[in-house]
Amino acid sequence: MQRKLVLWFVLLIVGFLAGFILQYARLRHAQQELSASTKQLGSCQAGERLSQLRDTATAMFLEAVQKNYGKAGQDSKEFFDQAQRIQSSTGDSALRNLLRDTLAPRDQITADLAKGDAAALSEIQALVSKIEQTAKH
Repeated sequence: MQRKLVLWFVLLIVGFLAGFILQYARLRHAQQELSASTKQLGSCQAGERLSQLRDTATAMFLEAVQKNYGKAGQDSKEFFDQAQRIQSSTGDSALRNLLRDTLAPRDQITADLAKGDAAALSEIQALVSKIEQTAKH
């Protein structure tokens, strides 16, 4: 009788351990999937932010082409603010450097748009081109 009790106890412990090991393996697999999904989500969010930045740059360019410098100035402020937010939040050093270069002509473009100077158009076109190249990579 005592032998049967010990055998049942050992089988019970083995059953619990087997269940624990299986659940632990499932948990590890789920954590790995979650980690991969989180990385993919981060990549998609970064792409979305770059896409919005490109859209804002394009809107700024189109307004400047139409000589609507007031609206282009508003778009310029929004563009540079977005670029600065992305630059400060990204971990990608290549993107950070590109955005730093993109932010360099901020004062010049803002001043040209405030004056209604058509020279801003070529500077804005260069920005749009840089952002477009980044979005393709």
